[in-house]
Amino acid sequence: MLRKRMKFFSFILFCCISLSLIAQEEEKKFEFSGYVTDMPSVITQSAVSEVWWENLVHNRLNFAYNFNENWRVDVGMRNRLMIGNLIETPGYAESIDFDRGWADMSWNIIAEDKVIFNTSFDRAFVTFNKNKWNAKLGRQRINWGQTLVWNPNDIFNTYSYFDFDYVERAGCDAFRGTYYYNETAYSELAVSVDYNDKLTAAFLHHWNKNNFDYQIIGGMMSQSDVLIGGAVTTDFKGLNLRTEGTYFHPVDNFSDTSGVFAISFGTDYIFENSLMLQGEVLYNNVGNIFSSIGILGLYAAPLSAKYLSICDWTIFAQASYPITPRLNASVSGMIFTEVDMYYAGLSLDYSLAENIDLSLYTQYFISSSTLLGDNNVFMGFLRLKWAF
Repeated sequence: MLRKRMKFFSFILFCCISLSLIAQEEEKKFEFSGYVTDMPSVITQSAVSEVWWENLVHNRLNFAYNFNENWRVDVGMRNRLMIGNLIETPGYAESIDFDRGWADMSWNIIAEDKVIFNTSFDRAFVTFNKNKWNAKLGRQRINWGQTLVWNPNDIFNTYSYFDFDYVERAGCDAFRGTYYYNETAYSELAVSVDYNDKLTAAFLHHWNKNNFDYQIIGGMMSQSDVLIGGAVTTDFKGLNLRTEGTYFHPVDNFSDTSGVFAISFGTDYIFENSLMLQGEVLYNNVGNIFSSIGILGLYAAPLSAKYLSICDWTIFAQASYPITPRLNASVSGMIFTEVDMYYAGLSLDYSLAENIDLSLYTQYFISSSTLLGDNNVFMGFLRLKWAF
């Protein structure tokens, strides 16, 4: 009942803010941006003969209003129209409508055979900024990660590398307060509540010394695990080096050795010809506890910063190169060592005109493991995007 009331409250709040912003647009304090994409996709599996398809029309709207130099309001919403037989997969409509935040701000306005239309809000927060203080309250993105593929420090907003179409990432319902000591050093306290009324609270301190950026974090995640972690980043003659890790220990079993450790090591380098090479390794002592989710389940993972993969060691590599000023190509690969599974990805991005891009993405999962089933999965996506 509370979540339904919050849906209604959120909708009324958004309407009021929008009307207020539009009414005062002439004052140049109103900011508006967004995009529209159309993306047909296809999925095949070697274990079955059926082909799944979907066409996604995705519209994003970003609103902001600067009241003065101290106060600002941001609201971001997504409108998605999905058509295809993939929608008939059991639980698909529920997963689209599901909101992990304390306030349920996702609506399946249409949920019929092969058709879903969803509206959701992943940003709705107020910012107060004065001198060295910054505070945000509401649905926001709290990004503490430093590596590029897996982020053990991202305890508030964990995301999947494979979800390439959602660049903004989900937000959480939180309060975040930041104090800036100088341009490179700050401390931050963040507290969020999820859909289960579970609290996540943590402290971060970040500083720079001798061309090294350091951060440490500590707190509690979902009222189930205490955590401590940190990150170090630097560059050496253009070679960027990043590492971050977090140790999670269950509150209910505090005296035993059931803790989980996640740590990622990453590097990237851009050559003079604009070729970029990137690599990253993840250690996450989860064993094979997620082997039952299968390959398609991995696509929706990870569930949290505590569980970033389906096996202990995962290795990633990627190469990107601008073939022409308008065409960029990228190839990537991933090895899931203990479960004999592999991933290969390809992307081509072409700029048709200013703010209009055409992109091709393929994702191929190869599994010969009895844990995940002898099953290969291919996914293909063709996306046309207009940003405004």
